[in-house]
Amino acid sequence: MERLCFGVSLSAVQVRRARDVRTCMSPSRSAISMKMKSARRSGMKGKSRTEIDYIQVEDPQYDAYKIDSAVQILKQGGVGVIPTDTCYAFVCALSSRDGINRLYSLKKTDGGPVKKPLSLLCRDLAMVQTYVHSMDRRLFKLLKSTLPGPYTYILPASSQVPRMVMEHKSHRKSWKRKEIGVRIPDDPYAQAVLERVDEPLLISGVPLLDDSMTLACNAFDIGENWCNEVDFVVDHGERPWRLSTVVDLGTSPPTIVREGEGDTDVFVDY
Repeated sequence: MERLCFGVSLSAVQVRRARDVRTCMSPSRSAISMKMKSARRSGMKGKSRTEIDYIQVEDPQYDAYKIDSAVQILKQGGVGVIPTDTCYAFVCALSSRDGINRLYSLKKTDGGPVKKPLSLLCRDLAMVQTYVHSMDRRLFKLLKSTLPGPYTYILPASSQVPRMVMEHKSHRKSWKRKEIGVRIPDDPYAQAVLERVDEPLLISGVPLLDDSMTLACNAFDIGENWCNEVDFVVDHGERPWRLSTVVDLGTSPPTIVREGEGDTDVFVDY
């Protein structure tokens, strides 16, 4: 079935029609580095921004240093867009109250509650273990064999996950359990950001362009879309728009919540 996927563009929506795979289009430098029409509050204390920091990257072996400004913005409580091993995603530092509030606002695009737990993007298994309840040897072995990779694992959250993430007003009545999704991305730029920020990132996928989500960038209506709500974009060019496989490991046997890029055969004997 033909679907539409949009990229991160400030001057116009750039859309590619694809029959076999949805591809996120990358904007040109001139398109995304345009000045905003007016200054806006970014959520970072004492700082007002008039343009998005646009960071174009091509080869992590040579230009990973370019993400340093994005890292500083995240450490100051900002919200941005980075590539992952599935598609582009909104991110903020887990320790940032302002960033979390802004991320939930971006996620709640339909006016209703956030019905699914958001995920933590983690650098490695050691970081994962800090934010979920203790893992037995069998569970650890499963995660080690599949991560980094296109899997999101839903696990009981530990007390290290900020209370406002678990009890935020946008989902308080819809999340039945104290759980969190965890991911370790197989993407060099996402990993470089995590290494420098040195804490998990709360993550939410950049929405598709369709009838129910119209948060595409448009220079003529900049105040009414998500482009006016982020502080930076790390652009790594075109990439397939793919979904991670979501597995609830809080049930026995594990429940495949969503089948995506990750092979589900690995859970047959678990």
